[in-house]
This record gives sequence, C-alpha cells and structure tokens, in this order.
Amino acid sequence: MIKINLLPVEEKKKVEGRGEFFLGVFVIVFVLALVVVVHIIQSRKIEEVKRQTLRVEKEIKKLEEVKKKVDEFKAKNKELEEKIRVIAVLEENRTGPLYVMDALANSIPDRAWIDKFTEKNNKATIEGVAWDEFTVASFMKGLQSSPYFKNVELRAIKTKEIQQLPLKAFVIETALDYSGKVAGKENKSNGLVSQ
Repeated sequence: MIKINLLPVEEKKKVEGRGEFFLGVFVIVFVLALVVVVHIIQSRKIEEVKRQTLRVEKEIKKLEEVKKKVDEFKAKNKELEEKIRVIAVLEENRTGPLYVMDALANSIPDRAWIDKFTEKNNKATIEGVAWDEFTVASFMKGLQSSPYFKNVELRAIKTKEIQQLPLKAFVIETALDYSGKVAGKENKSNGLVSQ
C-alpha cells in the first residue's frame, strides 16, 4: 500500500524535528542517568575503602599496643633473667668457697698437711708438707678428681727436715672453679647440675 503524506511541508519538518529533539533529550537524560549511577557506585566503593582503611588503622593501633606490651614483657623478662643470673652468681660465690675448702680437706692424705693456702683471681697456691713424693702425688690426684680444682700443677717439691725427719715440702698451683660444675654431671657435694 502506498503512503501519502497529506501534511504540508512545514508541519512535516516540525514532526521530524521533534523526533530528533526527543531523541537528543533522551540521549542526554540517559547519559546523565548513567553518569549519576556510575557516580553513586564509585561513591559507595570509596566509602567502603574508607571504612576498610579505618578498620585496618584500628587493627594497627591494637597490634601496636600488643607489640608494646610484648616488648615491655620481653624487657621485664630479660631484667628478671639477669637478676636470676646475679642471684645464682651470688649464691655460687657465697657457697663456693665453703665447698672448695671441704673438697681441699677431703683431698688431703693422712700423711700430709697444708701450711698455707692463698687465693687470688680464682687461682690458688697450696703450700704444705708430706712424708714423701707418693703422698704429694696422691694429694694432687685428689685435687684433680674434685670439680672445684682445675689444672693442678706441682710447682716445687724439696726435702725439708722437720724434727729431724726428711719430709717433702711442696707448692701446688691450681685454678679454682667455685661452681664445682662438671660437664654433664651432677656435683654431689652441693647438688648443682651443670648445664
């Protein structure tokens, strides 16, 4: 079927112009609506990122407080360990000389005696007299078997006449270990266990 436009030419242009106008308005409204929707979506994403940032900052503050408490605990723990170490050293220094003298007394054979015992900087010099060289050797073995005496060395031995008897005067030097610790063994005289 044939279409015939009976409208005059001017009205025909108006009708065509209106369609273009409405199409232009529709496109502008659509673009504006699209921009508004994109803006709203981006605003929500930005707000979510801000909330996450605040949450992370709060967690960081909490963790910093925990780290500070842990550091304080470590400092106190280190201080307590140092105090315990000092107490152990003081205890060792308090009881160490007693055990050294006890070990010295237990090491002296029947036919020997000590004239002089000097100690300086954990080194001892023992001067004494014995019946013979074997008694001196026995005394040195007794000292060496004690955990309190290290590096026992005979510095001098000579014959000395006492009450018309030919006795052996000796000088022994040794390092002292007041802790009495023997590697991996328990010291029975003071109950200490080496570490």
